[in-house]
Amino acid sequence: MSYEQLEFLLLANPEFSAFVMFIAAFFESFIILGTFWPSIILLLLAVALSEADIRLLTICLAAGMGSFLGDFLSFYLGSFFGPKLKQKKFLQKRQHQIQKGEEFFDRYGWGGIVIGRLTPAIRPFVPFIAGLAKMPSKTFIISSIGACLIWSLALAILIIGIDNILIFFK
Repeated sequence: MSYEQLEFLLLANPEFSAFVMFIAAFFESFIILGTFWPSIILLLLAVALSEADIRLLTICLAAGMGSFLGDFLSFYLGSFFGPKLKQKKFLQKRQHQIQKGEEFFDRYGWGGIVIGRLTPAIRPFVPFIAGLAKMPSKTFIISSIGACLIWSLALAILIIGIDNILIFFK
């Protein structure tokens, strides 16, 4: 299904918009899918839904919850599979980078989660590495909730800004 077909489907059935926004945000945040799912898809979808008169609060809440779930599952994948993956030849060659990631979370803690959530290129990897670095679950969950709230607010600001720019082209 192409982006245009998805947009047409959502415009015809706005009751599914929150679910689709949730799924798109989850895909963008989850370690396995986020590697291949560009952030621009989420932004374009959010703008299209806003243009279709879907409430901004609905869009941002669904995106925030989907992002948190993606972060949460990535963190626990890193916690559970991380020690086993460290033994694999692929990661043994990158032991220096893994050690730097672990030192980063030891040094910056929750601030690393917030910075990672707001940086699109590394967004899906940060929770996994935090789990790999054995960040305490409570610290991760609290910082991830805060980071997802900040990210949702930034998404709302982007949507409002783009909507105001689009007014000039109507």
